[in-house]
Amino acid sequence: MNKVVSFMTCYKDDFKNTKIIIYLISILALINIISIFPDLYSIYSKNGIISESLNNNFVAADKVKISTLTKSIISLTSVEYKYAFIIPFYLYIISLIMILLNYWKIFFAIIVIFLHTVFLNSAYLLSYGADFMIAFLLYINLFFCIEDNVKSESYKGIIFSFAIRLMQIQLCIIYFFGGFGKALGFDWLDGNAIWLCINHYLDEKIINSFFAHIPKFIYQLASLHVMVLELLFPIFVFLNKNIRKWTIINIIIMHIVIALIIKIYTFSIAMLLFNIIAFYPAKFSILIRYLDEKRSVIFKQNNKNNEVTT
Repeated sequence: MNKVVSFMTCYKDDFKNTKIIIYLISILALINIISIFPDLYSIYSKNGIISESLNNNFVAADKVKISTLTKSIISLTSVEYKYAFIIPFYLYIISLIMILLNYWKIFFAIIVIFLHTVFLNSAYLLSYGADFMIAFLLYINLFFCIEDNVKSESYKGIIFSFAIRLMQIQLCIIYFFGGFGKALGFDWLDGNAIWLCINHYLDEKIINSFFAHIPKFIYQLASLHVMVLELLFPIFVFLNKNIRKWTIINIIIMHIVIALIIKIYTFSIAMLLFNIIAFYPAKFSILIRYLDEKRSVIFKQNNKNNEVTT
């Protein structure tokens, strides 16, 4: 138990500025909700693509959904359905903006988690990996918000360590079972999975001019590489620094390829962010230094302009 506690709470890293992680996660959630804003009625309303009765076959009826909140708002305010329906989504966006403005971060982080869970409950059949990854990142965001508010030096870093370790464990579970699922079938063993993916999502001209000329064994090697990488991810990332670096680079390349071929950009960005925060949070120091340098250059330029004007 002492080893478990030490593992979860004693993660050492020079990176202490949790604000940049809070901003990045909040911005990702904000971009995600804004990108689907034109389709909210089709996805979540009572007249949506999938009826509430069908959705309830997969989500327990006692779970809070958009319909639950909408009925409560109508009973309290007597507004029309279309206005009551949209209020939770505006509240979600406002809460994310409040987090970005560093105003009552913990309170609004809890609101965001609750509303995102409601969205998942309301459109379970239309939700995919990005929605669930963002849900987990929002929970992690709450930990970072709490860490950012901790004043006592005795507890500083413990919540940060716990959040990072939680992310690492979650990624190990995700990739292991992803690889395990691939190993159960045949398509990832003979290379058909990647070939079928390319044929399904890419333009025929691109396939005929490039991918059709690649030997079959290349697709087989690529498929096996992905399967082994995911299956052994929990071992690779904890063996040593060099193997971890090689593993994360391969994972990053994999998600970039997914974004380019399948075009599920939100999922790919969420997973890239997930991996970098979990294993290399100090890399965000580079971004902070870059922004500080830019701010310094702009400040000096403004001072020079003021002197010239004077």
